[in-house]
Amino acid sequence: MNLRLINSCDVAGKRVVVRVDWNVTLGKALQIIDGTRIIRTLPTINWLKNNGAKQIILLSHLGKAEEKRSLEPVVGYAEQLLGEEISLHSTAEQCQSDTVSRVIMLENVRLWAGEDSNDPSFARELSSLGELYVNEAFGECHRESASIVGIAEYLPAYAGLWLEEEVTAILKVRENPEHPFVVVMGGAKVADKLPLLKLLSERADTILVGGRLANELQGESTKLVGRAKIILPLEGSEILDIGEETRKIFAEEIKKAKTIVWNGPMGMVEDVRYRAGTEAVFEAIVRNKGAYSLVGGGDTLAALGNEAQVAEIDHVSTGGGAMLSLLEKGDLPGLMMLESLPNSE
Repeated sequence: MNLRLINSCDVAGKRVVVRVDWNVTLGKALQIIDGTRIIRTLPTINWLKNNGAKQIILLSHLGKAEEKRSLEPVVGYAEQLLGEEISLHSTAEQCQSDTVSRVIMLENVRLWAGEDSNDPSFARELSSLGELYVNEAFGECHRESASIVGIAEYLPAYAGLWLEEEVTAILKVRENPEHPFVVVMGGAKVADKLPLLKLLSERADTILVGGRLANELQGESTKLVGRAKIILPLEGSEILDIGEETRKIFAEEIKKAKTIVWNGPMGMVEDVRYRAGTEAVFEAIVRNKGAYSLVGGGDTLAALGNEAQVAEIDHVSTGGGAMLSLLEKGDLPGLMMLESLPNSE
């Protein structure tokens, strides 16, 4: 995939619109539970600052549209990481009139109905904020929203530094995995994962299934037909975590792998009583130093915990749904806009 990269562009003196994915989990006191998605975007923002961008205009969503959540607590957290004030504005007009702030941010783009529907008028309004557009929101690239697809119709569009890393790592696994190729799939989003599982059953050597997905596959209604060996938990249906014997079987398969893809926890990890299976899978993956490991999904990341643990994985994707879609299809709507560049300079 030949993406046009922001570090190949002269940004000096220009206003640059950057779509980030700062849709992070907030605690009851509005504290940031996991700031990985913010941290991964900092190199692109700092590159723009260091290369003379006149102004950086950040766009992001937070939560679902009906929740109408403010980005204010996220901005406060990001300011500490960035070491610079970020001026948060509630309208595009306020962003345009702010000629003083180096870094500004428009309020949650999902506050506007035109975001999810990719309304052209809203996309044009977003494009009026700058002269260049950078997509640094890999986790949203499978959606045809105004701030991902629509805006790139009106501005020269580039990939951010982290987005490029995401695409390179995932396509490497999709197109040229080293065998044995082991897939570990769990979580609750069954409908999203079944199409990919059917595809991977033709490409992988072994698929280890846990979580609600395992409960679904225990039934007679869904069959995976392919070259891969499918291993389901020994515990049967309606399980809340994989048991000790299943953990041993999964660990043995992971130990033999040269490529590992993991998406989704093995049980109901929000309850500490059901985390052991997910932790056992993680430990088995990091023990296999000879394998290339790709891990993604918000629930999976939350289960792993701290940044030191995450660093043990070769590539940790910040986009669960986007990672699965790219593995399945080989391209995404948001990425296509960075390849075709209908309005390149």
